[in-house]
Amino acid sequence: MVTYLLRNYQLFLLVILYVVVGVYARPLLFALMPLSVFFMKSRNLWGDMLFGMIIVLVLSDITPWFFSMQVFKSAKNTYISALALIFLLERYRFVPFSQVFNIFLPFFVYSIFPLVFSNNIVVGLEKTVSYALLYLVIPNYVLYNYRTMGWDFFRNLVLFMSVVLLAGLIIPFYGNFYAYMIGRFRGLFGNPNGMAIFCFLLIVLAAVLASIKKDLLSWKDKLFIHGTAMYFLIVSGSRSSLIAVLIFFVFGRFFSTSPFLGFMMLLGAFGASELVLANIEPIVLYLGLEDYVRLNTLESGSGRYFAWSFAWQHIQEYFVFGGGFANDERIMRKHRLYLERMGHQGGVHNSYLSFWFNVGIVGLLIYFRSFILIFIKASKLVPVSLGVMFAVLWSITYESWLVSSLNPYTIILIIILTVLTEPEIVRGVSDGLDPVGAEDDPEAAPAPMPLPAV
Repeated sequence: MVTYLLRNYQLFLLVILYVVVGVYARPLLFALMPLSVFFMKSRNLWGDMLFGMIIVLVLSDITPWFFSMQVFKSAKNTYISALALIFLLERYRFVPFSQVFNIFLPFFVYSIFPLVFSNNIVVGLEKTVSYALLYLVIPNYVLYNYRTMGWDFFRNLVLFMSVVLLAGLIIPFYGNFYAYMIGRFRGLFGNPNGMAIFCFLLIVLAAVLASIKKDLLSWKDKLFIHGTAMYFLIVSGSRSSLIAVLIFFVFGRFFSTSPFLGFMMLLGAFGASELVLANIEPIVLYLGLEDYVRLNTLESGSGRYFAWSFAWQHIQEYFVFGGGFANDERIMRKHRLYLERMGHQGGVHNSYLSFWFNVGIVGLLIYFRSFILIFIKASKLVPVSLGVMFAVLWSITYESWLVSSLNPYTIILIIILTVLTEPEIVRGVSDGLDPVGAEDDPEAAPAPMPLPAV
């Protein structure tokens, strides 16, 4: 771990610079971020370019009262724009391109249509474009880093994510108000549930990488990564993310053994869950876990059930085609005072309903057709893929993170999708290929080629 920090000190110095400028010279951050991307590109620090995107998204999620760091919410757009510009101008570097974007292309094409019904077409268009850019740009950066750095890139990635979590231990020194929300630790993230989702995705990513390349992580690496993620997951107090991790490990193992056995176990778990939920209160009291699971909020789902009911009523106005991206945020923000009086704060807290708000039932079906298809195809080479799918489907039931492009969670999921679906990553291990050996000079590249027809 110390070796990793020493080798990558330049990235952490850059992050400190982001924070200092974001706190004391906020307007300059809008210039610093894209300039830093181009600087890293000039130094061939392609891995740091992607890691920088992740930490910028984390900082944009931090509670806005912490040194008034809400400037990151706007400045992060300049970072992804710089990454996209480099990709478009130097696309010859990335040939052959990742296929993740192509799989979701029908959804992106359709998502433009609901903007016709949008009450704020400018914001809706911006979010639609940023969502598509994330699926286009990030997988290709992942592949390029794999081709030039090999598996060291992925090892550095999971170590970096672990350091991000550990960095949250600094926040309590500035006051418990910034570090905790209703007694639950949130670290660098805006709320405890956000930190828990990050932990869940880190655990999944590390496990997927280890299942593909057995010797990627030493036992010390695994202990450090999974130990860090599980610790912060537990102190976050997030019930949904903890269950998502259990779903991944339990059903991932069954699906790895036999897809049929996995589905049978999943159906059995659904039946058992009904029995548990019907007797949840005495079970929790018997185990003495009433404080951790927040027994007093179980019945209301921490206000989510009311939010879902409220959202469903308003979805009827956008049932078929939706109202364009950001429609869910607009509706929930419009009725914020009413929702707060009823004991709910925040958005829809359900990715399915948020998609329904934005792109209607048509867009919802198109997106999840691609989503499920990509995991089914991946399961042929990586059986644990179906365990990932069901764990993510559970997680997005309780949060709307999948609908947003510029958050610290969707980007990690896209990286996981890239790892699972790209043959040169999955088959490269079994075929004994050395991605770095494909070219002696990382700067060497084939002649420029246009983007493939999709």
